[in-house]
Amino acid sequence: MFRSMTMLHSGHRRNPCVRFRTQALTLCIVLSVCEHARPQQFSTTTQKDIAQERHMIDLAEREHFPDAKIGYLWGRLASDYAAQADFARAEDAYFRSLRLLRNAPEAQKNYATLLDNLSVLYLAYNRRAEAEQYLTRGFAARRKQDDIAALGVSQVHLAELALDGHKFKRAENIAAEAKANLTAAGDSGRVGLIGARVTLAYARCEQHKCAEGLRDAEHAMDLARLVYPADSLPAGHVLMAVGFARWKTGDSEEAERQSQKPVRFPRSFPVAPLLHLNPGKLSPELRPGF
Repeated sequence: MFRSMTMLHSGHRRNPCVRFRTQALTLCIVLSVCEHARPQQFSTTTQKDIAQERHMIDLAEREHFPDAKIGYLWGRLASDYAAQADFARAEDAYFRSLRLLRNAPEAQKNYATLLDNLSVLYLAYNRRAEAEQYLTRGFAARRKQDDIAALGVSQVHLAELALDGHKFKRAENIAAEAKANLTAAGDSGRVGLIGARVTLAYARCEQHKCAEGLRDAEHAMDLARLVYPADSLPAGHVLMAVGFARWKTGDSEEAERQSQKPVRFPRSFPVAPLLHLNPGKLSPELRPGF
């Protein structure tokens, strides 16, 4: 399921900036697709699992379960389809889930999460307009909720969308707001804070403020070491940001060394520019009691 990767060392030797940005975007793909719902299940989701979830949905609908619970089940199924790169079925399942959760008062956190998750799906297929639409709606929904960690994650996504559009100052401003919220959230915001720091690193380096950007990337690396194994995908993503910042500050030898470190990644992702951060999981309080 996984293979080692040291990317693009012959084709882009004359432009380390291109190499680092390409590596970072590839890692963004991996992190968004495999983490956006139930990351621990990405490599083990099978057609049998999906069939069981469809059976649970059929049962819930026959027994007239509340919309919030049926919508939760459709959201889980959408996550699994997305993890298997089945865009059409994932999109359909997300739409079904959102319709059910939209007017359920007890499910508004899940509704916001699914808006973010759907935006990640669109980004995986380079459908930026739809991604921006659902990110904006997810952010608006989260602003009404008392959860600064989730709000900070949505802000990181919006900042990265601005970064992808080369709106570097806007990306920096939004990422700085995200960093403040995720820092205030304490432990629940720690993973999101890694993403905020990485986004700041790229945004600042692109505005000739790479001394600050390098500090952001190194702080992100310190956090990543506390959370992830050294050879994991999130750690690899942060490593690329550190290497990029060091290259931009003139430390090309260290940047080259960082870029050659192998990172493991799954084989079955669609390759397109994509955000890297987990937008959130469905809240367990809505899990149906079958």
